[in-house]
Amino acid sequence: MYFQSRGGTSDVECRRCGNYSVTNTALGMVRNKTFSGRQLTNISGWLKENPGFTISSENLVSLTSLVTPSFHQRADKLLVGLEALTTYAGELLEYSDDWLSICWALNFEEFVELVEYLASIEYIDNTKSTLNIIRLKINPGGWAYLDKTRTTNMNSAQGFVAMWFAEDLQDVYLRAIDRGIRQAGYHPHRVDLSEHNKKIDDEIIAQIRRSRFVLADFTGHRGGVYYEAGFAKGLGLEVIWSCRKDNLDELHFDIRQYNCIVWEQDKLEEFAKRIQDRIEAVLGAGPHASGVKSDATGT
Repeated sequence: MYFQSRGGTSDVECRRCGNYSVTNTALGMVRNKTFSGRQLTNISGWLKENPGFTISSENLVSLTSLVTPSFHQRADKLLVGLEALTTYAGELLEYSDDWLSICWALNFEEFVELVEYLASIEYIDNTKSTLNIIRLKINPGGWAYLDKTRTTNMNSAQGFVAMWFAEDLQDVYLRAIDRGIRQAGYHPHRVDLSEHNKKIDDEIIAQIRRSRFVLADFTGHRGGVYYEAGFAKGLGLEVIWSCRKDNLDELHFDIRQYNCIVWEQDKLEEFAKRIQDRIEAVLGAGPHASGVKSDATGT
């Protein structure tokens, strides 16, 4: 690990975590705090995915409370990481210590378990590995899976809306979110507005799985919205991020890395247009784009 101080901040080059910065205040807090192995692992994995991040006293608490990805999510991270390292199909890659952070593995034993799982479902080949050296390559099944995750629900015309169902946001939904999604050629789905006979949690999961994308508005910072956006990302769905301007400062730091649509209450027409433009830029116009008008009752 290499430190270089500049003013009140140190730049760090770490073989496992990558390049990041840490303020002197945060560094002092770190030295006076005991972290569990899993906390350090999660921080390392997150820093690897977000190069150039600055750890400060304000965001250190959030870093230490990162949620550990599930086993299958960590396996997916490993596969995606191997893809990023591969320059041609069939290339054999030799293990490096930073692979542990790529898949958020606590230790080498956990890493091996992830490798064995991916090999068992024929996503990777580790037959060239020995007791001392691990050599891996992505198999055709792995390439197919990676392609599939990028084309999830290609034929779906549904956009799932994750937001706070507060009364003062109903007008925002009708005049901006519903309208923007429809003008992009998709049908919005908000679980509280649909008829169903299931547990609400089951219905949310089922509808996200059926959707082409999720629009997540973080105004009010509801835990369910963060969960639904994370679940969608885990499925490989695109997430359209938005937040009201006066709530932006409270947005969780691991969401701020994304290009969030910031909106204002008195500019809902502009918000609707930005939603439409973002969806069309990311996914293209939906199957109902031609001549579509919102059937929302707002003006």
